[in-house]
Amino acid sequence: MIIPKFIGKQLSRLKLGQSYYSIMTSTLSTISLIALAFKINVYILIFAFPLILLATFIIGYILDVYNVNTMDNIKTNEIQQRFLNTRDLKIQEFQIIQLKILTEVLKRNKEGFNTDFNEISNKFYQEYYKKWKSN
Repeated sequence: MIIPKFIGKQLSRLKLGQSYYSIMTSTLSTISLIALAFKINVYILIFAFPLILLATFIIGYILDVYNVNTMDNIKTNEIQQRFLNTRDLKIQEFQIIQLKILTEVLKRNKEGFNTDFNEISNKFYQEYYKKWKSN
């Protein structure tokens, strides 16, 4: 049973290597962009590259220690896996009722009828109230 442990270690090293590779390529592309934007001498960039790369690794280490990525993933999963509850349904239905009232008022105004807002709103709100009234 040593094989799964060995494979796990190798995959972990591969992932670590890929993240270091990704950090290096991101750093190189950033330095290239800075060189293009600010007309910096190439020799300065050659000497600054190790410092910038070291700073990038330190920032990555700090973010790893504080579990920034993990917490971000947890929040994302929590938002994606959230199910609708009764409160959400009530809010959606209330917004639909407000839209119905607005369209009814606009329709009556367009046809030239006298618009009594209380009459229209009471008609829709009473149905909503009866449906969601707690017993």
